[in-house]
Amino acid sequence: MSNRVSRRAFLHGTAVATGVTVLADPFSARCYAANAKPNFANFGVGGRGGAHVGPAASGNLIAACDANKNTAADVAKKHNAKAYDDYRKVFDELMKDIDGVFIATPDHTHFPIAYTAIKNGKHCYCEKPLTHGIWEARQLATLTKEKKVATQMGNQGHANNEIRRIVTWVQAGVIGEIKEVHTWTNRPVWPQGLDTPKEGKPVPAHLNWDAWLNVAPDRPYHDCYEPFKWRGWKDFGCGAVGDMGCHTWDCVWWSMEAEYPTAAEVLKVTDWKPDCFPRQMIGRLEFPKTAKRPAFTATWYEGGLKPEIPEGLKAAGKTNLGGSGSIFIGSKGWIITEGDYSENPQIWPKELSEQHKDMKVEIPASPGHHEEFLMACRGEKPWDFPKSNFMYGGPLVEAMNLVNVAMWLKKKVTWDPKKMVCPNAPEATALIHRPYRKGWVTL
Repeated sequence: MSNRVSRRAFLHGTAVATGVTVLADPFSARCYAANAKPNFANFGVGGRGGAHVGPAASGNLIAACDANKNTAADVAKKHNAKAYDDYRKVFDELMKDIDGVFIATPDHTHFPIAYTAIKNGKHCYCEKPLTHGIWEARQLATLTKEKKVATQMGNQGHANNEIRRIVTWVQAGVIGEIKEVHTWTNRPVWPQGLDTPKEGKPVPAHLNWDAWLNVAPDRPYHDCYEPFKWRGWKDFGCGAVGDMGCHTWDCVWWSMEAEYPTAAEVLKVTDWKPDCFPRQMIGRLEFPKTAKRPAFTATWYEGGLKPEIPEGLKAAGKTNLGGSGSIFIGSKGWIITEGDYSENPQIWPKELSEQHKDMKVEIPASPGHHEEFLMACRGEKPWDFPKSNFMYGGPLVEAMNLVNVAMWLKKKVTWDPKKMVCPNAPEATALIHRPYRKGWVTL
């Protein structure tokens, strides 16, 4: 790494601190008068989606959509909005009135909703992982750049000061050349490694199961899928690496300027099933050398698995690892983070940490993850002001999903990011771009 923060990393945070007001492209979303509140439609308003109701209500929440009809009705009543249980009806009835959307539905439904919104010039906040598949992530990143709408992926740790400190240390070369990074999570905290139910169960009266399935292949309802547990199923979720990689791997992406890997492989799997993510997994991505850094590997651990603590680090006094975190292994020392959002970053050994204790973090602080998005929606900042916009989040999600491709195929796969193919695994095509159930998205 260079001996100072890269220009790209600095610019990634700089606009946050500027006082310049740049009006959004008036053709990128519905025009409204200065100081008027934007109109938002929220998709998925229970569970994690509840965290986005408040930010949407800072404007005008005009639609609450959830396949759980009771949840949609409750939120709509509280905010004087219209309730829906099918995302298509929202756009059919309210498209001209919507300025932006918040999406917190199951992973497999992110793309059809986000694609429809952005294609029609609507700003889009979408929970992590941005998409269920690789092709989808690339499409949203490309479409965002074309339409110039505000976007933000919901990996809120990207707005923290701690991740900026890590980027500063790594890119200043504090621990020397980094050729490997290890990241682990305490997820899954939902069932994985399960057999597919042979029979379905009655659909609850409050649930629109057809709308919940959305683009996924038709299958009978079962309570092992919904609510929350869909994360562990191939047709609906992205497993632990997809669910948490956008958080815990984010410090690696930003600091190492990772972008696109050249290969992915899985080193360990426990309870592999054809339709359900494994109970445990270790996956590895390979990244090519660039002008700024050497080639490096990023290894992922889940299901209670953790990396071995390097002997030199043990000798320096680090003898245990928390439930989630990362270790950057450098030629001069180590950087260790804790938690899902790269909290409490530390330089090891302690002598090296002492040398850099007063190092200034040059990357400006964020006004807040939601606020970045809202400022761009209101035209107070440019459309690409949000720091985890889809041009940033898309490649991160592509890489995480490449680990899953290797896991499903049970083989190491090489990756050509320009052609979006695995040259050594043509069978990966069906996983890179999955077929959709007819009638649920118009491309």
